[in-house]
Amino acid sequence: MTKFFIETFGCTANTSASELMSFLLSECGYEKINSIEQADFVVVNTCIVKAPTESKIKNLLNVLNKKIPLIVTGCLPQVLIDWCHENIPSAALLGVDHFGDVCLAAQKLLSGELFELLSRDNIFCKEVQRDRDWKYTGIIEISKGCSGQCAYCIVKIAKGPLVSKPESQILSEAKNALMEGCKEIWLTAQDTASYGYDINSNLPKVVQNLTALPGDFMIRIGMMNIDFALKIIDEIIEFLKQPKVYAFLHIPIQTGSNRILEKMKRKYTIEQFWELYEKLRSIPELTLSTDIITGFPGETDEDFRKTKELLHAAAFDIVNISKYGDRKGTLASKSTEKIPTEIRKERSRELTIIQNEISLQRNRKWLGWEGKALALRQDNDNIGILFRNKAYKTIVVKNPVIQIGNWYKVKIIAAQKTRLVGKLID
Repeated sequence: MTKFFIETFGCTANTSASELMSFLLSECGYEKINSIEQADFVVVNTCIVKAPTESKIKNLLNVLNKKIPLIVTGCLPQVLIDWCHENIPSAALLGVDHFGDVCLAAQKLLSGELFELLSRDNIFCKEVQRDRDWKYTGIIEISKGCSGQCAYCIVKIAKGPLVSKPESQILSEAKNALMEGCKEIWLTAQDTASYGYDINSNLPKVVQNLTALPGDFMIRIGMMNIDFALKIIDEIIEFLKQPKVYAFLHIPIQTGSNRILEKMKRKYTIEQFWELYEKLRSIPELTLSTDIITGFPGETDEDFRKTKELLHAAAFDIVNISKYGDRKGTLASKSTEKIPTEIRKERSRELTIIQNEISLQRNRKWLGWEGKALALRQDNDNIGILFRNKAYKTIVVKNPVIQIGNWYKVKIIAAQKTRLVGKLID
């Protein structure tokens, strides 16, 4: 049997796409293996949101291209087609709207034919089954593309304008995931709050339909932008209080300066962020995550000071800090106000130090907490089992004798900056 290996980079939506492609290839008679050395062909699902990731993927593709037939999918071939033609000319190329055509790509590749499918398509693959990376987590991409025009973002170039998945298909995928034993449903998109604006629907409707499904499971809502979140904030607060929905939100603010927000072409102000924030903090034990880009073109010391002040005042649980980097074809890449590399690095280091302390202090507030938590999988560091509680807090319990997929009563006995340590109690 012809064997394949799949390598995935980037966002949760990419993970979902790889799970779909893995299932489809298996259904077409290919065998998935975990060793790239024994594979007959390799699928590389790419991401180019950040320059270091792009460089890493290009290096990998250059190495693999000399050794094994390749299917290259995702954002890189969609945006950098000329690079693909020059550097990996024999690879089959599959764009972000055509993951469902992976079997055709494999057939053409293995028969020695050139294959390229990068056209835009508003239709989602109808297949609801997945070959899941994590047995108890079902990932559902509810929309692709977005309605923004951020000056720094290459993902919009790759994925195009907002296209929402029909509610019925989302529900079918969720039912299948639950039938297969999933205990979590992750809703993912570039902006979950904008879901449905193109099809006369909205995120609250989707969440309401999902929470009505029978079974003991949790829903995690993916990243949402502030401008769209404000339009449905009352409904967001209501569904985050639901027993089946994690009290967790990822809301990227990017900077503490209105002047830089305008340069970034983000569609909100710092004042609107605080309006959203104050309402969200009414939710007990909410875990709040954000993204910060430091060193954006034109960012002054005063702009940076405002970002530091915002981090201290908002006390996010999780902050993803990125140094600004040019992305080909974006408006920001053409700016004449670039910040020197060393300043970008220093600002990133300073923000990291600040946030590490804040995250640790936020987690220390959980010391002594007792409550239910869901056992999900082996911890990445292989020191125990990873649990999540209603607040989506990462809790690691060392080597418990349990059944993964069940709820257990846990007590928090230690706090680290990225997770909590717990023990089982009666």
